[in-house]
Amino acid sequence: MQKENTGAGASAGEAAKKETIESAEILTVGTEMLLGDLVDTNTAWISARLAALGVGIYRHVTVGDNRERIVAALREATSRADLVITTGGLGPTSDDLTNECLALATGREMVEYPEAREHVDEMFRRFGRKPTSSNYKQVLFPEGSRLIPNPLGTAMGALLELDGALVATFPGVPTEMKGMFEETLEPLVKERTEGAIVSRTLWFTGIGESALAEKVQDLLDASDPTVAPLAGQGRVRLRVTTRAATPEEAEGKIGPVADEILARLGDYYFGTDSETIESAVGDLLKQRNATLALAESCTGGLLAKRLTDAAGASAYFREGFVTYSNESKERLLGVPHETLVESGAVSEPVAKAMAAGARKISGADYALSVTGIAGPDGGTEEKPVGLVYVGLSDANGTVAERLDLSAWRRSREAIRERSANRAFDLLRHRLLDGGGA
Repeated sequence: MQKENTGAGASAGEAAKKETIESAEILTVGTEMLLGDLVDTNTAWISARLAALGVGIYRHVTVGDNRERIVAALREATSRADLVITTGGLGPTSDDLTNECLALATGREMVEYPEAREHVDEMFRRFGRKPTSSNYKQVLFPEGSRLIPNPLGTAMGALLELDGALVATFPGVPTEMKGMFEETLEPLVKERTEGAIVSRTLWFTGIGESALAEKVQDLLDASDPTVAPLAGQGRVRLRVTTRAATPEEAEGKIGPVADEILARLGDYYFGTDSETIESAVGDLLKQRNATLALAESCTGGLLAKRLTDAAGASAYFREGFVTYSNESKERLLGVPHETLVESGAVSEPVAKAMAAGARKISGADYALSVTGIAGPDGGTEEKPVGLVYVGLSDANGTVAERLDLSAWRRSREAIRERSANRAFDLLRHRLLDGGGA
């Protein structure tokens, strides 16, 4: 049964009866996520924002567009957490079920909110169109909800109490969700949280996860701050996390632990938090007022792409060559024909010639090269998939390094990413050692 809501809806205080919010769960609604058609980026963003507010994230759950499963997921989440946030399922079609399921979970009726109808009408006026009857599904909410304004779309969200937990529903469109969260939910959570959860991420390369863990095992066993490792594509990170009354107090607890980690692993460290190996290289190049050129084969421009993802890369990146064929290696980089014939494109001599050629032609202070077999086909017994050479040329000469990435022969992406990471790290060490320009 549906009826019109004649009141203004619940106030913020009425919608959130719990005095403090310490824990949260995030429920993503949508079969498209379960099928892999859509990648959920909302959960990571919300988790980071809640952690900064001092709220512990207990679970991430994804459920398809199924009424019974959504209701069950809502009931389970609210039985465990102080705050439950949902994204998705607020559209006008029959498979958009979130608010309806929230009504079923709370035992409330769905009612029409006049302000929601006015909002839908106004948004369609802006679009220059008229809403259909299905669009007015978005004006129905569980009775007693406080609506969350959505200035960018037609789907408003809702705040509602369930079993002592606060439930907040948001649309799945990231731009809409983020603005609604910041304007409505974040201030409310700030009023009901105590302390802050702070993390610092330290990044390392040139060392495996198990070898790194052995060097800091006593710190991994500590309960506060916690230290957790995570490896991926030739990089390892250690996340140091603690909770304190203020962010400043938390940073004071993290600092000594981070310093101890760097004292043990400083040779492998390249950055903190959002820093990348390529941004670390870029910073070092800028400090030396030096320039870089790239010569890529199997990575197909990946190094150049990652380098130019950072704003200001034009200060140090001179140019890049993607020489996928032997002919282009000869024509663009000056790799000798006889070297290609005698050693093959995937070889130390060719990696050196590519780097030296790129540096000479571009006039850059440094040049990196990558040549290899990324697979999944093209390997031989002598030169298997995963065999890669990276080269480096500067004023002191040219060197090349052989990489055996055959363990990742089934993943073309992994071979390319690890090759790029190793090439950047080769240059990083040369810059730190003061060699070259």
